[in-house]
Formats: sequence, C-alpha cells, structure tokens
Amino acid sequence: MQRPEAQVPGDVMQKLVMHRVEPEYPEEARRAKLEGTIALDVVVGRDGSVLRATPLNGPESLARSAVDAMRWWKFEPYRVNGQPVVVETTFAMEFKP
Repeated sequence: MQRPEAQVPGDVMQKLVMHRVEPEYPEEARRAKLEGTIALDVVVGRDGSVLRATPLNGPESLARSAVDAMRWWKFEPYRVNGQPVVVETTFAMEFKP
C-alpha cells in the first residue's frame, strides 16, 4: 500500500472530484430510521483512485455503504511541485431517509 505523502483538507479534494458515487441507503437502516453523517478517512493514490476508505464513526450499515460508494470515486491527482502524490483526506457522507 502506498503511504500518504500529504494531508489535504476535504474541501480542497472536493474540488478535484471527477467521478462520484452516492452511497446506497441500506434498507435495514431505512427501516430503523437511522440517519447521520459518516466521516471517512480516505487515501487517494497518485492516479486519483481511492486506495483506502475507513469509517471514523456511525452505525455499521451506514458506514459500510459509505465505504462501498467511496471506493468508486475518482479524483484528479493532487500535485505537489507538479508531481502527483498520494494524499490522505477526510470526507463526510450524509444519510437521510
């Protein structure tokens, strides 16, 4: 696994999103009327793909759905001195019934 070379705020990475997948609202969570925001620690590779997404909070069914969606996201590579680098950032995904 490539190690992050920079910490980048989520609002900066938000501007580099090229492809986003919305999380599926799990049926059991909908029935239980679960809602909330799942924070994810995300590592983005030099090619802009998500290498790792780890939930930092929330009910497991929502966290799992957020991670599943985040794996499909694609970013424009973050560059330092013109070179793409591996970055770590934080994203939040909101779930409302």
